[in-house]
Amino acid sequence: MTAVKLATIISGAAVAALLAILAPSRSVPALPAPTVGDTVPRYAGDSLIRPNGIEHWVLAGASIGLGYSQPSGADAARAATGFTGGMFHNVYIEPTAYDHYVRTGKFRDKTMMAMTLYEPGQKVHPSKQGFFEGNFLALEVSVKDTQRFPGSWAYFNLGKGAPGTRAVANPRQACQSCHAQNAADDNVFVQFYPTLRAVSLKFDRKAASDGARQP
Repeated sequence: MTAVKLATIISGAAVAALLAILAPSRSVPALPAPTVGDTVPRYAGDSLIRPNGIEHWVLAGASIGLGYSQPSGADAARAATGFTGGMFHNVYIEPTAYDHYVRTGKFRDKTMMAMTLYEPGQKVHPSKQGFFEGNFLALEVSVKDTQRFPGSWAYFNLGKGAPGTRAVANPRQACQSCHAQNAADDNVFVQFYPTLRAVSLKFDRKAASDGARQP
């Protein structure tokens, strides 16, 4: 190989390397984040199996002592200790169901929601006033499954909610009838959950916004 040919090859390689450096980089589309936990309900016979991944679900709203009936004996006992607000409630919705609600304004079939209940805590150093979420009390889950439940929705009390816990649906008259009559959107108390209420307003759900303003 002559010196001229060698110089030509080296020069061409250098130019190619320089063009590769100067060329605009092509961005690689980001892959969707992997789904964590269950996205649809799992059953064992007539029982719902505790969904996995609830700790990664979307917070829909929180409340203190919110109830749909007269105060219970447990509420009266807590009031005797100086706390009149009742238990802390945190309500969550499964992320893919939330995404569908954001896009369509509808709760898709197989939507799952969860509520965690905590007793109020207070006077733990260094706090001087107010209340915080104390001991975990219970996990409740609601499921929309039109092929399985009359009225589409069912409600489950999973106790302490250990992985693998199973529970049969609560009697319809205990939960479903109240939700059907009073919930702002498809058996869901959207009027109490700001994350969902904001979506509902986008779809002109007047009932949800009115409910939020009621005393």
